[in-house]
Amino acid sequence: MITALCLKTTEQTKGIKKLINKLRPDIVKTEIKSARGVTLKEITYISYNGKLHLEKIDGAIGANRNRLLCSEKLSFPENCGYRRFSSNDFTARLCANMAVSVLEFLEDNSDVKVGIYDPDGDSHDVLFSTLRYCSSVTVVTDYPDSFYCELNRALDEMGASAVVTKNRLDLADVDLVIAPCIIDERLPVRSNSLVLTAGLPTAPQNGLVYYKYSVRIPNGFNEIRPKYFDEVYFCSALYTLAGQYELGSMVPTACRSYSSSQTVASLAAYIKSMSAQKTLEVDK
Repeated sequence: MITALCLKTTEQTKGIKKLINKLRPDIVKTEIKSARGVTLKEITYISYNGKLHLEKIDGAIGANRNRLLCSEKLSFPENCGYRRFSSNDFTARLCANMAVSVLEFLEDNSDVKVGIYDPDGDSHDVLFSTLRYCSSVTVVTDYPDSFYCELNRALDEMGASAVVTKNRLDLADVDLVIAPCIIDERLPVRSNSLVLTAGLPTAPQNGLVYYKYSVRIPNGFNEIRPKYFDEVYFCSALYTLAGQYELGSMVPTACRSYSSSQTVASLAAYIKSMSAQKTLEVDK
């Protein structure tokens, strides 16, 4: 079971109405919804004084207090045991799926150079999927040895190979960076390179960075989704907390940057235009 909390506050009033609201007891409503083997407990807390009294919902929340679906704007006191659910596991899958779909969409990707930025060495499957559609792949990681098995598998099954290195400078000449993590350092990429990542980087980047994704929730799950949660956040909870791992194969309908939105087709078109430009420069 996953648990969601929505805090609703009444409009602030003055005078006697404000005094009456202070005296009115808060209301806690609980609704249970189920779909496709997943049960959602949705708790709505209606506050008349704008405050959330945790002791009034503690029994209803139960053991899920440390992985509670709620708004980013909702804060909890320190050491109270309550924590908002947040995970990058699902968006990491969306990042990788969109990148691989872009490479698959390209009619000719022989000139495309791809960099996989994976400092923790967690995304071995991304390397294998990328090598299906691209022959020039560089993995930048702090744990090169962790890719040993995947490199051997790619060589045995596809006759493909990749460069695995710790050197960030090896990303300087790539066209597409796949970063299924939160980037916390400035990467040495070109200003026109595409960067697909799992969330907003904590350090400024040179490239064209896309980090926010849109998806269509499968039938059933959308019917139980609280409408105050966006689709990706809710799917992240389904994927991480409810074991709905099939959602990890979803390809985003779009990805967004600081100022623009792109699809698989438009990203592929951009990479194709970069390849054409490089060919013109070589011909000169």
